[in-house]
Amino acid sequence: MSHKVQRNEPCPCGSGKKYKKCCMEQVRQQEAARADRREGIQKALMWISSHYRSQIDQWVEEEWLGHINAAERQGIAQADPKIRGIHDVNLLEQLVAEGRFAGLEGENRPLQLILSAADLQLDAGQRDYIEQLQRRPLRLYRVTACQVSENFTVEDCITAEPYRVEDRWASRMFDPGDVVGLRMMQTEGGWETSGAIYHIPEPYVAELQPQLEAAGDKYSAILTNYWLQLVARHV
Repeated sequence: MSHKVQRNEPCPCGSGKKYKKCCMEQVRQQEAARADRREGIQKALMWISSHYRSQIDQWVEEEWLGHINAAERQGIAQADPKIRGIHDVNLLEQLVAEGRFAGLEGENRPLQLILSAADLQLDAGQRDYIEQLQRRPLRLYRVTACQVSENFTVEDCITAEPYRVEDRWASRMFDPGDVVGLRMMQTEGGWETSGAIYHIPEPYVAELQPQLEAAGDKYSAILTNYWLQLVARHV
């Protein structure tokens, strides 16, 4: 476990100043901005859920669970409540990032419906962050380093591209070696994760990775479907 920098200790940036007189305020501002962006995402997901329930149900049936059989669906429904909570977040984020509502006249992209909703009253930062969802693909990463309550680093399982994420809360969720599907988001403070998490246990990575290497534009569909099958089996 890494040492957490205290207020009166030297700042780890190397300036020679105390942490409280140097980078601590910047960290606080970044955390406040991150919380504001997450609030925007939560508001957007709640709004789309309440305004387009029937369309979401159809999308879940035809797209999200389109390749999941009846026994697997029952397994997902009976999963641990914590896993079900992760499932619901993953579902709604994927809907907003890549989904379309079949049969809906006019604009049928949930993301654009959200951005056009005046009653949501999203601020500029929240709007920019939500809009970014459609440009940031879901990818499989391996956690290569983790400083608990500080940050963590991941590496793309296919391209080996590294990303360091300064996130005290998220850093407590991972251990080095964990393999997870994430959507990496660019902010003024650096990289952060969007909120969706697809944990893939190590024994299954060797089977999934070749499928993703050959997936092309089906990458996210293959990753989400594989994860759903693991959830169904309570892995």
